[in-house]
Amino acid sequence: MKKYYLHNGTEQEGPFDIEDLKTKNLTKNTQVWYEGLSDWITADKIEELKDLFKLTSPPPFNEKKKKTPPPLQKSKPEQTNSSTKPKKKSKVGKIIIIIVIVLAVIIGGLAILDNLNHSGSGSGSESYYEKVMTVEEIEQSQPTKFLDADGNYNENFWGDKINVHGKITNSATVATYKDATIRVTYYSKTETVLGSDDYTIYEVFPPNSVKKFELKIENYKNVNSIGWDVINAKVY
Repeated sequence: MKKYYLHNGTEQEGPFDIEDLKTKNLTKNTQVWYEGLSDWITADKIEELKDLFKLTSPPPFNEKKKKTPPPLQKSKPEQTNSSTKPKKKSKVGKIIIIIVIVLAVIIGGLAILDNLNHSGSGSGSESYYEKVMTVEEIEQSQPTKFLDADGNYNENFWGDKINVHGKITNSATVATYKDATIRVTYYSKTETVLGSDDYTIYEVFPPNSVKKFELKIENYKNVNSIGWDVINAKVY
């Protein structure tokens, strides 16, 4: 429903709907504004308000032209520009100051770290060796993080055995593993775990390599699917 604002020459009133305006002694010279107008206009220029005019008409209200209509939440339209502009400037200024501070902290931190690296490091070969050893230690301590088991399977003719055609991928960059332990898990058609068996693959798994393996395992009643993962491995 359209909302109207009235101006008596000194202050603004509103918002009002058509029923409210019937009690406001509206005249054809009453200044009216509603959302969508670029400025205040007299009531006689608004078609839906012509039936509300009284016979008497007060002196016309002379209002200075405004480039934009007053916002609904403000009591005086002329105060809109003066109240919002300083806030925008203030926010922009604060944002710029924060950005400058953050950049200064980052640049300073990078400079300090660079100085520490140059002063604390030995020759280029020693620095590289230390980095490689650090990576190797991390990879050796977490074999299951870098060994991934995948593949497919099928039942034999009698259905009492399952042939697993798997592969183990070593994504480590330095560490070499061996004797990976595979846990095969059996699932029902409702994905309930029916049981599991562990098998050891006696192979060496160099960095960034893929090794295939074959298993012939028992099939059980109510087994709908199986899956397998690497649960352990030794460092080679």
